[in-house]
Amino acid sequence: MTVLKYYKTAQTALRGQTNGGIIYMFPQILFKIIYLIPLMFIWRIVTASGVDSGMSLNQLLSYTYVNALLSHILIVNTFINDWDSAGKVIPLFSRPMSVYGQVISRTVGEWAPTLLMFSLPMAIIAPLFGIQILPQTLWAIPSLILCASLGFALEFLFFCVTLRLKNVVWLMSVIRSAIVSFFSGTVIPFKILPFGMDRWMAYQPFGSLGGATLSLYIGTAEPLRIIAAQIFWNVALWSVAVLWFNKSRERMVSFGG
Repeated sequence: MTVLKYYKTAQTALRGQTNGGIIYMFPQILFKIIYLIPLMFIWRIVTASGVDSGMSLNQLLSYTYVNALLSHILIVNTFINDWDSAGKVIPLFSRPMSVYGQVISRTVGEWAPTLLMFSLPMAIIAPLFGIQILPQTLWAIPSLILCASLGFALEFLFFCVTLRLKNVVWLMSVIRSAIVSFFSGTVIPFKILPFGMDRWMAYQPFGSLGGATLSLYIGTAEPLRIIAAQIFWNVALWSVAVLWFNKSRERMVSFGG
């Protein structure tokens, strides 16, 4: 019965994304395509110029392509970022369900339309562009799950930071986006960073997000190292997130603070 509650939450979130009609999602899909195409040309130009990036052209293309298809999962963004400006978190405490379960199930439901309307079709036509879409190792699948789990833990941690800083939701969102985008390795693969930066970037908590999974996906990382790091950061950050969230939520304005 409990599982059914979360399934219905995800289903409601899915419908909420398409209530205005599927056509209203086309601008978002078009933006993703416009973002993806220049990057594909950039990697081709860089490789053709003879630059040694430490990755082959096929690996670079697959890395960027898969990142675009799974961007929602590789870097988790939930509605709790807007808790102060939109009051979206308040109802979570009035329902007989776990707050964590509600956030996760609702977010997964919001992923579904984009995955079905953009990711799936783009994955099917990937071979037409000469892009390898199949993972080099099946370890990429559990890595993706661990990546998403860690992303949710970081969401609750950033939520707690925002509570501490009070009315700086937008600023915190911008800072968070910049930090996560760079240190996760989704925008710039760790493998092509200079001065051996990839050796230590992979071990910081953000390094176990999208970049870790994508490295496994294209076969440039060792599964044991990646999975072990993701498990460690999941245990560590979820422990901190749960403790800090339970302690900090009474600071919410919705509680009369």
